[in-house]
Amino acid sequence: MGKFVAVCRVEQVAEGRGFPVEVDGLRVAIYRNRDRYFALSGRCPHANGPMGLGWVEDGEAVCPLHRWRFNLATGRCTTVRGHALHRYWCAVREGQIWVEI
Repeated sequence: MGKFVAVCRVEQVAEGRGFPVEVDGLRVAIYRNRDRYFALSGRCPHANGPMGLGWVEDGEAVCPLHRWRFNLATGRCTTVRGHALHRYWCAVREGQIWVEI
């Protein structure tokens, strides 16, 4: 079982956008979609793209580098079958976003 770590404040993550953070040396992308928060691996498996600089379309995180798409709920790639991003559990507590690492 991992530990929960506070990574940012909720107001730092704009609706429909990613927000890059680093936790214990890991790049993590935080997304806000319809006032729900999601945490995925911060590196796209295609070309190591910066997922935290991406955005959300139709419930999917979009990599800004080559526009690969990943389901926010599962981390699975919807662009190329067989690829995925690790999905971290996250929670909002007292205005902060916490991620389980």
